[in-house]
Amino acid sequence: MTGSDFVLIKKFLNSQRLMTLATYSQKPWVATVYYVTDKDLNLYFVSSPNSKHCQDIEKNKHVACAIYDSHTPNSELKVGIQLQGEAGLVKGWDKTKVLLKMWHKAAPGAEDVVNIKNMKNKIVTPRVYKIKPTMIKFFNQRLYKEKEEKVFKLV
Repeated sequence: MTGSDFVLIKKFLNSQRLMTLATYSQKPWVATVYYVTDKDLNLYFVSSPNSKHCQDIEKNKHVACAIYDSHTPNSELKVGIQLQGEAGLVKGWDKTKVLLKMWHKAAPGAEDVVNIKNMKNKIVTPRVYKIKPTMIKFFNQRLYKEKEEKVFKLV
């Protein structure tokens, strides 16, 4: 991946908030989650370990995600990301606190409920999960006119 591709992908990921997450244990499942990304393109979301998608991740770390701007009219050029990766629970309160702060900034509104204090005291169940991309397909009709997309292997 070139530096300019990395910057464009990072910029797009930072411009969006919702991600469709596909998991699989015995059957496929999808969930929509708010996410945030770090400097290495890892994605983080907050969800309950009791949810179907998080229970699937416990059994099978391989996931797929799709991120698109849902406000794009059908007649306009499309930009989006499809990716494959490995997901898992973030361990450690210090790391969780930093990521939770990032997540609250990107998806405000739950700070008074979903916080470290309530997590530690088991008042709420949500935890932070990380997705490390292994492949990113950057679908960009504006940038890649004829081909429309580029695929990047990150393993």
